[in-house]
Amino acid sequence: MRRPSLLALSPLRALIAAQLVVISAAGLATVFSLPKFTGDEIAHFSYVQSVAEEGRLPLMGPSLISPQAEAIYEGTYPSPGRLDPAKRGLGGRSYEAFQPPLYYLLSAAPFRLAGGDYVTKVRLLRLIGLALLLAAALLLWRLTVEVIGDRDAAEPYFAFALTALLWPGIILRAVTISNSGLEFLIGVALTLLLWRAWSQRSAGLLIGAAVLVGFGLLTRLTIIVFIPGLLICAFIVLRQSQISARARWLAAAGVVAIPALMMAPWLLSNLDRYGSLTGSRVVRQLMEPFFNPDGIKYTLSDIPSRLLVVTRAPLAEEWWIELLSGLKRWVLTALMTALVVLAPLGVLRLRPRERRTQLLVLLALPIAVGIVWMCYVLLVLNWDFFLPRYLYPAVPGLMLLAAVSIGRLRRGARALTVGATAITALLTIWWAYLSTVEPFTG
Repeated sequence: MRRPSLLALSPLRALIAAQLVVISAAGLATVFSLPKFTGDEIAHFSYVQSVAEEGRLPLMGPSLISPQAEAIYEGTYPSPGRLDPAKRGLGGRSYEAFQPPLYYLLSAAPFRLAGGDYVTKVRLLRLIGLALLLAAALLLWRLTVEVIGDRDAAEPYFAFALTALLWPGIILRAVTISNSGLEFLIGVALTLLLWRAWSQRSAGLLIGAAVLVGFGLLTRLTIIVFIPGLLICAFIVLRQSQISARARWLAAAGVVAIPALMMAPWLLSNLDRYGSLTGSRVVRQLMEPFFNPDGIKYTLSDIPSRLLVVTRAPLAEEWWIELLSGLKRWVLTALMTALVVLAPLGVLRLRPRERRTQLLVLLALPIAVGIVWMCYVLLVLNWDFFLPRYLYPAVPGLMLLAAVSIGRLRRGARALTVGATAITALLTIWWAYLSTVEPFTG
């Protein structure tokens, strides 16, 4: 009897294929249909342009966006823009210049290769963002197989976790020009590498994870949400690995020192340019009049309202006001709260105990750390940092944890498939609607 082909398209694989098609279609629409910059895209583009054309990092404050970027933003390119960036306040400045440089250094080469048409440069950089998002989907599949332990059994779990990459917020942030796409890819890759290091008790993979953390921090400082998981994983791995005491101490030192050494050149550059390691003082001086013009002093009473803001994560901030009615906001709040609360609870009684700990530390802890960090920044630094996009790199892990929790129920695989199908259908309809409104319609 002839064996069925491994490539036979079962209903579940058809669902996964459809999800990838929707992600690609939504990503391509973002690449080619957005007529001008959206969100902070113009400032990120100017950062790349400074590196590619001037061979330097821009300065927070003095550096203005380029004439080409201004013209694209106004919709007049290739003709010059009508406004003077120097007179546009924060919007006319390269206000993302405080960001770590890795994404911008990597993007400089394709920026130069795109020729003299700056609209083509915009689309090429967006295409790179889409490629990074699809690469993250591939790594999420590998992570799912590692967590579940069987390729065939992993499919419904993957289909459920993959719905996170259909979120309009994640697609828009990853595909439009910014360091978010690379940060998102590194977040998924880091979770996979830490899972393998823990499972295999591998000091080598642990050191590899430390290197990846260094690259992540050089992409965006929000990768710090993964550092507690790295340290806990290091403790577990080095305590039980079959290596000498000296090698164990060297590995422990490497986990701490490698990211710090990788960050050192950029931090020292900031010290020279801004007088502080991260340039945070200059950032606050420039941005605080825009984000907190009334000088509000935040207190514990502000935390609940900020947590509600985080529950709008599936939709990009650009569309919150226009598309989120009161009812939609409460529905999103209920669904996202259930995800954050119930996903960890579903594995609390899982056996063996170490697998439960591994799941919680590597898949749930980054979200918890991110929320605690946001609270710290709000209360101690008096800076409203509650934007869901800063948690996006940890969202696939949390969705996979939710899938594991649902999979433990009776007929869990069926529930995962039905849930993934329903979420995919809903988000596909949502994307179809978004294609008819701003910013896609110009």
